[in-house]
Amino acid sequence: MIKLIVCDLDGTLLDHEKRINNRDLRAVTKAYDHGFELCIASGRMNAEIQILLQPFANPYYAVGQNGATIHLNDQRLLASAEFPPELSTQLLQVTERNEFINFIHCNDDSYYVREWSEAVPPYEARIITEISTHTDLEGAIAADHMRCSKISYFGELDKLVQLEAKFNDRFPGQIETFISDKDCLDVMPCSVSKGDALRLLIQELRIAPDEIACIGDSFNDLSMFALTPHSFAMSESRAEIRSQANTVVHSVAEAIDHIIAYNYMSSTK
Repeated sequence: MIKLIVCDLDGTLLDHEKRINNRDLRAVTKAYDHGFELCIASGRMNAEIQILLQPFANPYYAVGQNGATIHLNDQRLLASAEFPPELSTQLLQVTERNEFINFIHCNDDSYYVREWSEAVPPYEARIITEISTHTDLEGAIAADHMRCSKISYFGELDKLVQLEAKFNDRFPGQIETFISDKDCLDVMPCSVSKGDALRLLIQELRIAPDEIACIGDSFNDLSMFALTPHSFAMSESRAEIRSQANTVVHSVAEAIDHIIAYNYMSSTK
């Protein structure tokens, strides 16, 4: 029996205007009524998740920053991860200052850009929490004034794929990388992913991998799909994503209908 529904946000539960449509909202309410619990698993920070999930009256678990933070359904922090300070500095030195727009995310839900430019506001608007400018990020990290948990690079997809290969070549076994959106590369500490975070969460909840169902649309969701036989990819996601899911759906509501039906069939056997 499935007990926990895990859902990505952008491209899955949220539309392009960062809203939850009424059909999906009703479906989530229906899932709660059927006794399921909900976990949001996103590349976004927990503060953003709370803002975007305001339409929900029920409590939910939250995996933020691709697994760098895990919050229980009463908002208590279960676990967090960060880069070693020296590694953070090395990562920031891989690219030229103006080669990509990059944001440094911290596990306290703050985030920074080294220099402000006209290219920054469109990306800041997508993150929906206030950004800070810090001209000496390396110095602040070295002095332990900030705990870096994710670095996001924005740019053209082809160039991001090349950058991802460069990171993985230079830092083997030290980092995790994900193309989390069509124009975004996320660099994470080693062994930090949505799947790794879910393993910790379900251990805390004392449920098994086959008692969760995961819904997503991007590469950073594949580690969730690998965890459970109940995986759902959105129909608009890339072919590589759909091929790794057990079921392809057109909406979160459709996935929830499948999950409810699965539990009903299981209970009648």
